Amino acid sequence: MNETTPQKRRAWLWLVVLTPVAALGTVALLLALGVLFKASGETLEPTREERALLLDIWHLSAWMAEYTPDLAGERMTKTRYFDDSYEIEYVYDLPDDEAAPYLTYSLTFESTEADARGTYTSIWGGTKIAFMMLGDTEVLVDERSELFQWGDFSRFGVLTTDGTPFGNVFLARRGSMVVYLLLAGVYFDERESVSELLMPYLEKLDGFSAAEPSYAGRQNTP
Repeated sequence: MNETTPQKRRAWLWLVVLTPVAALGTVALLLALGVLFKASGETLEPTREERALLLDIWHLSAWMAEYTPDLAGERMTKTRYFDDSYEIEYVYDLPDDEAAPYLTYSLTFESTEADARGTYTSIWGGTKIAFMMLGDTEVLVDERSELFQWGDFSRFGVLTTDGTPFGNVFLARRGSMVVYLLLAGVYFDERESVSELLMPYLEKLDGFSAAEPSYAGRQNTP
């Protein structure tokens, strides 16, 4: 694990914060129906069990010397869609704090495995396209999937700009579930540390599937 310098961190973080917006803009141009589908979502309060599944700043800060998380930067959301799929998401962002990292971690539980395959493809493509649309600063995804693999399909990358690493992106699909991580201000480029970051939370998904019969029963639906 490595931390980026505070002087450069904030410039990189605002680029990452824009990524979801840019990605949604791209999807809106290419897949208008997909955007309408997302707009149909109902906002709900995550359950205690769902909150426990989300990798958060308190876990990440174990790798950040002398950084104390601020509750004001945390946000958790749950959105359920008309086809009974849903997404839970954790975001940590303190735009005015140069020492603070940016973290997004989300879990999407699709109605079918086919839907999850589409979500997996769209998120990865949308993330890379979004970085390409960010103007004068070139952000590249250095794919390093040899560092970590999980589920049926997964991708792990180190985010760089001007040849300097500053964050990570991780995307995985298992059955009808999709996991997404976007991180800036600190980055991981060693197999052991990546596993220590992700596996404690990915392992929780096994128990969650067993505890949620309605979801577990949908995983292998064609």
